[in-house]
Amino acid sequence: MGKSAAALMVLFSTGTCLAVGPAEIISWGADAYGQVSNTPTGTSFQAVAAGGRHGVALNTDGSLVSWGYDFYNQVSDTPTGTGFQTIAAGTDHSVALKNDGSLLSWGKDTYRQVSDTPTGTDFQAVAAGRNHSVALKNDGSLLSWGEDSGGQVSDTPTGTDFQAVAAGQSHNTALKTDGSLVSWGANTYGVVSNTPTGTDFAAVAAGYSHGVALKSDGSLVSWGSDNFNQVTDTPTGTDFQAVAAGGYYSVALKNDGSLLSWGEDSGGQVSNTPTGTSFQAVAAGVDYSSGLKVSSVTELINYQGRLSDSVGDPLDGVSVDLTFRFYDDVTAGELLLTVEQPGVQVADGIFNVLIGSGTVTGGTEDGLAEVFHNNSVVWMSTEVGTDGEMTARKLIASVGYAHRAGTAADLLHIVPRDTAPANPVKGDVYMDDTINILKVYDGTKWQECW
Repeated sequence: MGKSAAALMVLFSTGTCLAVGPAEIISWGADAYGQVSNTPTGTSFQAVAAGGRHGVALNTDGSLVSWGYDFYNQVSDTPTGTGFQTIAAGTDHSVALKNDGSLLSWGKDTYRQVSDTPTGTDFQAVAAGRNHSVALKNDGSLLSWGEDSGGQVSDTPTGTDFQAVAAGQSHNTALKTDGSLVSWGANTYGVVSNTPTGTDFAAVAAGYSHGVALKSDGSLVSWGSDNFNQVTDTPTGTDFQAVAAGGYYSVALKNDGSLLSWGEDSGGQVSNTPTGTSFQAVAAGVDYSSGLKVSSVTELINYQGRLSDSVGDPLDGVSVDLTFRFYDDVTAGELLLTVEQPGVQVADGIFNVLIGSGTVTGGTEDGLAEVFHNNSVVWMSTEVGTDGEMTARKLIASVGYAHRAGTAADLLHIVPRDTAPANPVKGDVYMDDTINILKVYDGTKWQECW
């Protein structure tokens, strides 16, 4: 799932927070500049980023909206149009990635963090720090610009094996394709030198002078400044899916959709963390946070299929009873849900059915929403009448909410590539450029999705 966050005068994150459905923004913590109270309303948001004391959100139509502190016009100069796909917010500036792969910055420009924004259309992600930004290019290389007081720009590593990046106050941390982390810039409190080793990391966020990473097993690890216990109070467990780092605190998203914050609480950014299990993404600012909360989850799948008789002639003018079963494996696995759909009409061999509108029975999950929320890879079987399950099961992938058909890969920032990513984990997705097919890793091998 993208992951944006911010910290004391700086964004600490990798790219953007992406929700899986139309969502509302919930903000909490300090509100001196309306960064909480002026949070935009509505349920049309797909991403949010938190800057120093301002926020910026991406609508499902590709447009942007900003709010909060505006001394450097980081709110009033927000660009118009509907061609944006991801966002990042620094201390007093913001950066957006357009659908064509180009970048656009606005707000404070004291260190040319706006005017030196690179040109070109080969970018796939961006992060913003205190007075600098760093972007990930389609070829896996990194490019930084703006303030260079700690070497956060000039020491940017070379190579084309990067897959994500986070920007702190004066340092950055990048995630490589082999699952390892690399940091550079100012080494305050050992935030660079104490970067954890290993190749089992899935995401990373950068705070004022601390870092926090999500491991492939769903656990968290923090390092760097610990003056507010933002390191020592890092929660245990292996049920996390995303993380953001603020000024002197962090906030994590759990697999059940709930949030957990720790560290400095001067503005209520920890103690006022909202309850509930409907969150899909989170961003952290200097002393406030914003989360994307799915306002409604449709428990229906619009499914079309073809039925024929034993000699291959299409069925016509008949009704059939269909049973759909959802599993977590292509052949065996656990039965997650059974849905019975009686009386489905078939015309010229074709049927259309809203799976979930029938009777939900059996399985370990309560409904389709839980099936896709709790399982990164899902397989579906079909049974007609009492004939038994058809083979083979079909892969049903949950992708980001798309406001235009055919753009889900763009919204998920999936860059086409000729070869599969190294060291994949279950649920990883990539676009196979050789055959123009989206593939999902089921834990054993890559499966074609569409």
